[in-house]
Amino acid sequence: MVQQLQLEELFKQFQCSHNACERERVFTQIVCHLQPILFIKFKSLGTVEEDLKDLMQEIMIRIYLALPTFDFNMGIPFEHYLNCIVYSMKKDFWRKKYTELHKQDTFINEYIVTYQSNHFAKKTEKAYLRQEQREQLERSLGRLSKLESRVAKLMLLDYSPIEIAKALGVKDKVVYNTIQRCKMKMKDYLTKYYDSMQ
Repeated sequence: MVQQLQLEELFKQFQCSHNACERERVFTQIVCHLQPILFIKFKSLGTVEEDLKDLMQEIMIRIYLALPTFDFNMGIPFEHYLNCIVYSMKKDFWRKKYTELHKQDTFINEYIVTYQSNHFAKKTEKAYLRQEQREQLERSLGRLSKLESRVAKLMLLDYSPIEIAKALGVKDKVVYNTIQRCKMKMKDYLTKYYDSMQ
């Protein structure tokens, strides 16, 4: 109670100060009285040291700005106004914290959705390109002669040229020459196809 009366007296002295030096001296006393009280009130918020310093600084600025125009003749103690400021700042603090946390969650969710969407799009694109390549390979095989087509299909099944020669009952040299012709025809077809796409 004594401390409240001292504070109220300091508030009035600050308002009645006639010069800047006196005002600064009185306000320093107000800060010394208020800091421990405000520290306890804001510490209960579970704030970290940096946030606590910011809150204390902001409330001191508000008090400094409000004191010169506060009407002490209305019978309402300035401490009541001070409690309203503290309450308001606590609400603002939690609102800000909630917004920051919610914003982080939103960013994380947006990133996850974008990543999954891009990942799915890339998989779809790769599957489409593989299908396109497979179709073009089959079309290029369709341009080959009967022997070339049989040799190419056996090559795709990992047969060696010697195994292909045995399977088809032809000489090795015929298979090697056929493989060379297959490569040239398929390369020519695929080159023309991809050139036409550009």
